Amino acid sequence: MKKILFPLSCSLYFLLFSFQATAQLKIDKENVKQYGFSQEKLIILDSVMRSYVDNKDFSAIQTAIVKNGKIIHFDNYGYSEISSKKPLDENDIFRIASMTKPIVSVALMMLYEEGKFKLDDPLYKFIPEFKNMTVKKGKKEKPIKNHIKVIDILRHSAGFGFKGPEGYRKSIGMNLEEFVKESIKTPLSYEPGTQWRYSYSTDICGYLVEVLSGLTLDKFLKTRIFDPLKMNDTFFELPKEKINRFTTLYNKEKNGELNVFDSPSESPFTDNVTLFSGAGGLLSTTSDYLIFCQMLLDGGVYNDMRLIKSSTLDLMLEDHADGLKYKGFVFGKKKGFGLGFEVVNKTDTKFGSKGTYGWGGMFGTYYRIDPVENMIFIYMTQSFETYKLKLADKFRDLVYDSILE
Repeated sequence: MKKILFPLSCSLYFLLFSFQATAQLKIDKENVKQYGFSQEKLIILDSVMRSYVDNKDFSAIQTAIVKNGKIIHFDNYGYSEISSKKPLDENDIFRIASMTKPIVSVALMMLYEEGKFKLDDPLYKFIPEFKNMTVKKGKKEKPIKNHIKVIDILRHSAGFGFKGPEGYRKSIGMNLEEFVKESIKTPLSYEPGTQWRYSYSTDICGYLVEVLSGLTLDKFLKTRIFDPLKMNDTFFELPKEKINRFTTLYNKEKNGELNVFDSPSESPFTDNVTLFSGAGGLLSTTSDYLIFCQMLLDGGVYNDMRLIKSSTLDLMLEDHADGLKYKGFVFGKKKGFGLGFEVVNKTDTKFGSKGTYGWGGMFGTYYRIDPVENMIFIYMTQSFETYKLKLADKFRDLVYDSILE
C-alpha cells in the first residue's frame, strides 16, 4: 500500500499538541538513547508493525512508548477508512473493548477506598438478585455452594462466561441494570471462587459502581476519572461532532479481504447508547489512554492530583488468581491476574519485568505498564486479526529488544 505516514516531526508535533492540551505528557523523541533505547531498533519496530498493514492484516496501526513520563516513540500508519483512503490521524478514536475493564476496576476500587464494600463481601449484599444463583452440573442445575464475592467479579472467578460482540448487540437498548439482571438468569458455568475464567463480570463491576455511587457508570467515570485527567476523548457514546475522528473496525475474511464490521456512520457507539458496558464499551484515543496509564504508573497521581491511593493499586496488582484453576486463557506459572489486570509475577520471563501489568481489547488494542523500567507501551488497531497474529507478543518483544543493555 502507499505509505501515508506524516513526516515524523509533523506527526509528533500534532501528538504533542494533543497531550499538552489534555494532560501535559511531554515528547522527547530526539534523545531516545539517553532514555536507554536504540533508535535503530525502534525503526525496526516501526517496520515490522507497518508490515502488517502492508500485508492487509489490518487497516492501520498506532504505537507509542512512554519512558520516565516522556513519549520517546510514536508511530502512526495506515488508513482509518480504507475505501476513501482516509489516513489514520494521531487523534483518531478507537473502540478499546476490554481495555475498558481496567478503568472500571479502578472506579470500583475508588469506592472500596471510601469504605463502600469489602472484597470478601457477598455480592448479594448490594444486588439481592445474586443471592439465589444456580450452577450448571452436567445437565442439571444446582444451588451454588459459594456465594459470589465482590473480589470474584474483579478477578474473573464469579462463575460467568464470555460475551462477544454479537452478545452485546442483542442487548442494545438495555441499561446496565437490565443487562446484568437478565444475564444472571442463566446458570453459572462453575462454582464461584474456584476457577479463573475470562468473562463479562466487569459489567457487574460497572453496575456495582452505579449501585454504590448513585450515579450511572458513564457519569461516575466522567466526574471521577476522565474530567480530572482531562481524558476528553474517552466515552461510551461518540459525540456527533467527533464522528470524523472515529475509526472503522474491520474483519479479515477467508479470501484475505478486510471487510467492514462496524463503520462510524452505522455504529451502535454513535446512537443513544444506554448500555454502559464496563467489560468493553469505551471509546478512546492513544493519548487519552496513555494518560490513564501514566496515572497508574505514578501510583495513582497525575499532575499532583491523586485519584486513587498507591496502597489500593498495590492491592490490585497482587496475583489474586493464585490457587485458582485456569480456564480459557492460560497464563502459566509466570503470569497471574490481579483486580482488573494481568500481572507478571515472576522474574526472568519473556513477558516483561516482574510486576508488569496491563490488558488488551479484542478489536486490536493492547498496553502494558512496566514499573521496573518506568515504561508504558501501547498499540491501537481496529481488527480482530491481532490475536491470530500474536501481535501483542511481537510488539512486546520488539519494545524490550529496543532497550539498550
